[in-house]
Amino acid sequence: MVDGHDLDPTMGSVVYAAFAAAMAIGRFSGGFVIDRLGRAGTVRASAVSGAAGLALVIFADHPVLAGAAVFFWGLGAALGFPIALSAAGDSGPNATARVSLVAMIGYIAFLVGPPSLGFLGDHYGLRSAMIAVLVFVAAAAFLAPAVGRRPARAGAEHRAGAGRLEETA
Repeated sequence: MVDGHDLDPTMGSVVYAAFAAAMAIGRFSGGFVIDRLGRAGTVRASAVSGAAGLALVIFADHPVLAGAAVFFWGLGAALGFPIALSAAGDSGPNATARVSLVAMIGYIAFLVGPPSLGFLGDHYGLRSAMIAVLVFVAAAAFLAPAVGRRPARAGAEHRAGAGRLEETA
């Protein structure tokens, strides 16, 4: 916001605080939203909110509009990683390995993303560099169905069947 929209550093900090507050609101209200929309619907809604907010930050020239859009970006960014971890743990056998893989991918993104954006920002400007983030956030809307599948576990079916046998005996 300071470099791309010419806000003074104090206002840039206020906008960042709004982003962090939006993420906190998104996390605290996440259970309610997931109960209403399901995991896939929540990821899709989060991606749309994040992409809309991010697109306005990138393409809107009015700093007040871009500053307000940061709130939608923060709401959209709040639940993607936690839902991906949850879905990895629920999606079948060897949950530990899948959760570890999702966590590793997330941490690699946290390590590689900022320097990559810095590199792109040096060559194309910070606002233009954020288009790469926008592409990934928009892609999440199309990949959202992947977090909604929850195949039945063989052990759970076996336990349910054993319970019925005990009831009839």
